[in-house]
Amino acid sequence: MKKKVKNFGKFHSQLDLPFSETNNEFLREIFKTLELKFGLKYASNQKLIDLGAGNGTIVIFTVLNYCIRAHGIEINQNLKKEANNRIKSLKKEGKYKKRLLKKTKIKLGDFFLHNLKEYDYIYIYSLPSMHRYLKHLFRTAKKGAVIISHRHKLENFSSILKEKYILAHKREKQKIFTFIYKKIS
Repeated sequence: MKKKVKNFGKFHSQLDLPFSETNNEFLREIFKTLELKFGLKYASNQKLIDLGAGNGTIVIFTVLNYCIRAHGIEINQNLKKEANNRIKSLKKEGKYKKRLLKKTKIKLGDFFLHNLKEYDYIYIYSLPSMHRYLKHLFRTAKKGAVIISHRHKLENFSSILKEKYILAHKREKQKIFTFIYKKIS
C-alpha cells in the first residue's frame, strides 16, 4: 500500500509541475544578472541546483558558461535520462572538457525532500499552485542563498525570502518575468 501512495505522489507532482524549458536567451539574461548583481563568479566554488531539472538545460548551461558545480533534481525518469544523455553527448563531442562536465549531476528524486544548505543559487520554475509546499524547502537553504524563480513570483515567503530583483524578458508581444530573492533567515 505504501508503494502506491508513493507512486501517486510522484504522479501528482508531475501534474502540478509540468516541464517547461527555459529559453536560452532568457538564461543568458538571468545569468548575466546573477553575475553583475548577485556575485556569481566564473570557476568559483559556488554551487547551483535546479529544482525540477527537466532535460538538464539549466545545469548544462551553468557548467558550460560559468564552470561551477551544478546539480539538478528531476522526478520524471524520462527527463532525467534525457538530461544525462545530453551530458554524455557533450562529453563525446570533445569540445567540452570532461572535467568540466564532471561538475554536473542530475538525480532522480522529489525535490520537496531535498536539503538545500550547500547551494548558493537555487533555480526553480514552479506554478503558484505549488508554492504552498515550498516554504519548508526554502527553510533548508543557507542564509544569503539566491533563489531564482522563473515566470512566477513567490508569494507569502516574506519571513524567509526577500525579493531583490525582477528581470523582465520580452518575447514577441509577451513579457515573461524572472524573480530573484535572497534567503534572509
